[in-house]
Amino acid sequence: MADAASRLKGLLEQLLGAPLPLRIHAWDGSQAGPPDAPALVVRNRRALRRLLFKPGELGLARAWVAGDLDVEGDLYTALGRLSGLIWERGEDAPTLAQSLRDPQVRSAVRGLFRLAGPRSAPG
Repeated sequence: MADAASRLKGLLEQLLGAPLPLRIHAWDGSQAGPPDAPALVVRNRRALRRLLFKPGELGLARAWVAGDLDVEGDLYTALGRLSGLIWERGEDAPTLAQSLRDPQVRSAVRGLFRLAGPRSAPG
């Protein structure tokens, strides 16, 4: 079985439909992604649960404040690299409802839920 960082990177790339421009440091000590990029540090599975149960800024903020998620390197560079993939997709980008009809997107979301662990919502 692949390490957590490689699995997470693959699932995120499948979900976003593009290469992940950040390095991932996962809770199991594994790393994946471009070595010269800022790193998204996922300290535990709870960070994924926070993001999955409250997608968007709320889940991100909760994970950040709780210390479940962090960035190594320049925060503004990391946010800039992600913004192009997440928030600045353009007018032709599908809506969330349209994206969830895509079997590849649904598969990635299911994979993220499996990687996140138990199904209980975080506090």
